[in-house]
Amino acid sequence: MPDTAIPIAQGRIGDEIPIGWIGLGSMGLPMATRLAGAGFPLFVYNRTPKTLDTAGHVTVCQTPAEVASLGRILFVMVTDGKASANIFRGTGGLLEADLRDIIVVNMTTESPGEAVSEAEAVENAGGVYFDIPVSGSVVPAQKGELLLLAGGDSSLEPFLKPALSVLGSGPKWMGPVGSGMKTKLVLNALLAAHMRDLAEAILLAESLGLSRKAMSEVILDSPLATPFYRIKTRNILEDDFRKAFSVALMTKDLSLLSFEFKKMGKEFPPLFADLESTYRSMNESGSGDRDLSAIYARLKAERLRGAGGPGGA
Repeated sequence: MPDTAIPIAQGRIGDEIPIGWIGLGSMGLPMATRLAGAGFPLFVYNRTPKTLDTAGHVTVCQTPAEVASLGRILFVMVTDGKASANIFRGTGGLLEADLRDIIVVNMTTESPGEAVSEAEAVENAGGVYFDIPVSGSVVPAQKGELLLLAGGDSSLEPFLKPALSVLGSGPKWMGPVGSGMKTKLVLNALLAAHMRDLAEAILLAESLGLSRKAMSEVILDSPLATPFYRIKTRNILEDDFRKAFSVALMTKDLSLLSFEFKKMGKEFPPLFADLESTYRSMNESGSGDRDLSAIYARLKAERLRGAGGPGGA
């Protein structure tokens, strides 16, 4: 880490610190809107034009490099590692800017190795890098209730805290750069397992002649009830699989986790390998833009086919 790391934004801790925000997708837009609404001067870039519904001070920039020339803490929230690489290394990217005394916070879910590579490039340019992906979907993003999972030098948290506290709770400091990404991938693998188990349990009940609705009510009245289950049982009951967390993104995250095990020369645990295979198959069959709860429809169709009835993906 460069010697200038600690004085970054010295004297600027507080609500007036200028923030750069890159990525105004389904998650980035509500997060950036919260920061602008909280009074932070905001400099934003998105590949396609987007408007923030806020009375806050927002300046639209034409490139990530322009964002870096105006903000002191830069947040990146894009789809995946490929999109993130373009933000850093593409034409007009962050690495074309002067990053001395700049903090870069990447909230994109990507591989730990990609985060480490970005950190090295940022630090070589005189800045400081953190990987702080988030746990939560659009509604928690709108409410500022995301869980922040951090990798990097925790001693610099005071510089980050004013902005991060607007976005959610934490940050949970997990270790050096890359640790936030590792934590997010593990958490999402657990999420995928919970989703499949919930779907399997409801299908099991239906196989025994119990109603979907009645079984869902029992689950939600039991000690097993979680906010996640409350949302996803509603999806299942209504056969409504509009995306909150898409099949495509879950496929991506499970594949990244599998790759980490491959790099270490270790076997990807069978439970999660099977989950990766299922979600990849759903993604490849055209369900990538559906919510991960669509695994219920997938498993139900498989059982119908196995019983000789009509099926579908």
